[in-house]
Amino acid sequence: MANDKDRLEREIEEILGKIEEFPSASERRARQRKRAVGRLGASVSSWPQRQLAALSRIDMSQVMLLSFMLILGSFFLRAFSPLIMQWVLYAGVVLFVAAFAMLLMGRRGGRSDTRYWRGKPIEYRQPSMGDIARRWFGSGRRKQ
Repeated sequence: MANDKDRLEREIEEILGKIEEFPSASERRARQRKRAVGRLGASVSSWPQRQLAALSRIDMSQVMLLSFMLILGSFFLRAFSPLIMQWVLYAGVVLFVAAFAMLLMGRRGGRSDTRYWRGKPIEYRQPSMGDIARRWFGSGRRKQ
């Protein structure tokens, strides 16, 4: 018990001794400015990473659909302004070619999206109506 009291008294004495070593007001302000500049720098440097993360979530098939809609929509703009129609058509074609190229080249050399569990691939998607119809009609043929 006496040992615990002595240890507690030593810790209290250390804490009281450190109270006199607190930084002055000017040192505290300088430290706050330095931290604020560091936080600003961190937020500015993380901005491109956030933008790239947002772009990586875009699916190339959606970009191709958007480009197709631009091409189709440009034909409806012909009545209003042929100049706008022409530029929207060019933008749609360029976007389509770029999305198609990214779709073809995007999967090479990268990490496979297929995940395995106990040696079998895992699929998280629900079966489409076509899959259900194929399974239904396919199972009917086997019974005959």
